[in-house]
Amino acid sequence: MLKITLLFFLLTASVVHAKDKPWESYAKLPMVEQPQISPNGEMIATLYNTAEGPTISLAKFPSIEFNILASLKKDKDRVDFIRWSGNKYIIVSASYPEYVNGQYMRVSRLYSINVETNESKMLTTRRFSEYRWYRYQSFRLVSSLKNEPDFALVSTFDEKDKAYSVFKVELGDSSFDKIQRNKENIGSWYADPKGVLRLGIAIDKKDDKFIASIWYRAKKDEALKMIHTHILGEDSTFSIQGLNEDGTKAYVLSDRVLHRQALWSYDIESGEFEELVYSNDKYDINNAIVNSEGDFIGVGYYDDFYKSHYFSEVDGKQELMVTNLFGDKQASIVSRSKDRTRILVNVISDSVSPTYYYFDLNTKKGGAWLSKFPYLARNKFVPVQNYSFKASDGAEISGYFTKPEGIKTPPLIVMPHGGPHSRDYKYFNRELQYLVSLGYAVLQVNFRGSEGFGSAFETDGYYQWGKRMQQDVYDAMDWATRTGLTSKNNACIYGASYGGYVALTAAWQEPDRFKCIISISGISDLKGLVEDEERQDAYLGNIVDMTDSKAVDALSEVSAINMINRIKAPLLLIHGTKDTRVDYRQSKYFYDKAKRNLDIKYVEIDDGTHFFDDPESLKVQYKEVTEFLKKHL
Repeated sequence: MLKITLLFFLLTASVVHAKDKPWESYAKLPMVEQPQISPNGEMIATLYNTAEGPTISLAKFPSIEFNILASLKKDKDRVDFIRWSGNKYIIVSASYPEYVNGQYMRVSRLYSINVETNESKMLTTRRFSEYRWYRYQSFRLVSSLKNEPDFALVSTFDEKDKAYSVFKVELGDSSFDKIQRNKENIGSWYADPKGVLRLGIAIDKKDDKFIASIWYRAKKDEALKMIHTHILGEDSTFSIQGLNEDGTKAYVLSDRVLHRQALWSYDIESGEFEELVYSNDKYDINNAIVNSEGDFIGVGYYDDFYKSHYFSEVDGKQELMVTNLFGDKQASIVSRSKDRTRILVNVISDSVSPTYYYFDLNTKKGGAWLSKFPYLARNKFVPVQNYSFKASDGAEISGYFTKPEGIKTPPLIVMPHGGPHSRDYKYFNRELQYLVSLGYAVLQVNFRGSEGFGSAFETDGYYQWGKRMQQDVYDAMDWATRTGLTSKNNACIYGASYGGYVALTAAWQEPDRFKCIISISGISDLKGLVEDEERQDAYLGNIVDMTDSKAVDALSEVSAINMINRIKAPLLLIHGTKDTRVDYRQSKYFYDKAKRNLDIKYVEIDDGTHFFDDPESLKVQYKEVTEFLKKHL
């Protein structure tokens, strides 16, 4: 067990970056992520990123002297979540890219760590490891069983059922005991707060539509029966966030009635919605809030920043108390002990990088725990401005504009977000602030199709790749130049994932609008994407009606790979070879076709993922983008 004290490092970590490598202090992973207080409040488990790769580390509350309990493979594993099971075990879900049928897919594994003995164990058995497809097999946590902290419920593919069955797993010796067979092709399982397996959801494709079926048991020993079905993308949304204590009712996020995601109670046996539990008048409810034992205790949503709503008045008052301590900064509780006396709080704003603070209500002490980006702690950042305007068809579009200080009309970088069913927020964004530090203004656009603003706004982006969603980006740029915030003919467009598609599409749709184009992990061949059977899922229904062959063929008309002769501006493409979201050949094939006729550079990152979540990939990205912008903008 390796001990590392971070105090000296934190005091000296903020260094002035060299002029020839201005990206050095920005192109780094967060030092700590996902800190979780043990239920008894004595320990903090966290993902601690080192130069050798991610680690699971442990510190006594509120110390910053870490014991490294487990190290994951550099450039391969990603920690998806950390969860305590009682005070003895930490459950870790990690995933890695694996080559399947000619492309990379992400595979999940579960581990238990005994904090008393420091022993780590992969949760699996020899029977599974003997399957020829074991390397592609994922393991998923169903419940951490708060009343039996030495056990957990885990689902994984079982050859005997030809589906994902559920097992009760002993965390100490990784023994698997099957408690639920699966004849219904259920992919997602839900247990009630007592750990009783109550609910399963199966998603099947029929006539090119994805149908979700809900299977339920009222009593522990009853057989499952199907009680409800709905068509994804056509019926109201239906996302189960948790079950009540006896498992008879579900808490469901749905856009029914209000046309915004809201939390409803749902009687499982009758298949009927009962009452509205919580909604916001303007924004979609985004997620469930769970405590250290996995209990569903509230929900959250975003306006410019994240907002919490707790079901317990005590929890709500505690969050309000914390929020009031930090004035105009955004503060939210990220973890607390079971008795609520020890708390970790994330404090951030648009121009302040995130820092975790601790509070011990028993000793009435508190203070800064760790900065998420200590390398940036002394940097000065500029505030982010809200804006909204009427698009060319009259719709209200909003976003954010950030401008370097002391420059009246700086060159502009248009930065469309990925997804596309995600959105931009006002939170501190180190990539954005880095670009601003170089003297560029940055325009972010929550175009139609962005989530969080109600069902109509999001569904208005369906079938609109390269069309209305794209036009919203151009309209936002026109607004920025029309209002004098930036110059008209001095702009670059820079996007990742779907944002990379927007950038490549802009290159040929508006060849005189941008001086340069940057696509990170972007899509150049939309028709090729949707016809890739290995990647087909319910999401494709938001891009095109797969039953309409003419509509599928028409995607070629909004694919940059077929429009190379219209492109004028220099291009930079960056893609990782282990991208499990967008195949790296989307960039490679575009480059191969365009390199004879265009000013284009393609940077291929070996072992890089879609999110560039390793230090080497980040450094390559920042370096290449910096040099490209310096040359062309």
